[in-house]
Amino acid sequence: MWEESFSGTSDSKPKGPSAIAMDFSFVNTENVYGIPEHADRFSLADTSSGDPYRLYNLDVFEYEVWNPMALYASIPFMIAHNKVRTTGLFWLNAAETWVDVKKDSSGVLSSISNFVGSGQAEPQVETHWISESGTMDVFILLGPKPKDVSRQYGVLTGNTPLPPQFSLAYHQCRWNYNDQEDVKTVANNFDNYDIPMVKHQKLFLKK
Repeated sequence: MWEESFSGTSDSKPKGPSAIAMDFSFVNTENVYGIPEHADRFSLADTSSGDPYRLYNLDVFEYEVWNPMALYASIPFMIAHNKVRTTGLFWLNAAETWVDVKKDSSGVLSSISNFVGSGQAEPQVETHWISESGTMDVFILLGPKPKDVSRQYGVLTGNTPLPPQFSLAYHQCRWNYNDQEDVKTVANNFDNYDIPMVKHQKLFLKK
């Protein structure tokens, strides 16, 4: 019943569909960031009325902006930040993952705090993480500052080596040109807008 076939390949699930999931609440927090790569705003949007953020590497041509759809990379790392503390969450799972974000919500902890306190609701962001398979392996990075969270994340995953200097410049995609004239127009506009370009590439385009 749970077997799927695509292009001659079969995926059998003898025990049926499976998944692991967990909820994480960031109390006294209004914004969360991260879980790239998505063509969306810097502060992750509330997904209550739409699709969750999807972590699954895809090469999407003409992808949509302001959308939680999957793109070229999947990094299950989220950062919550307020005036006092920055916290990180690393969900170590390579399977397809979905992340729901609910802002301005009042969870159990917030309700208890309001009951014994002043009664004023504290901001809170609730997140729901679900992966189609794998193990429950979660790391909470306590900060307390953004640089501390970055350092703690680097200790877990390894730090990114410094790239070569030439790779930090503007990159022009070599795909999706309509014809030779389109290529020439793009090349000429590098001069029109005074954008530096590697010389041998420019000579090649003018041939």
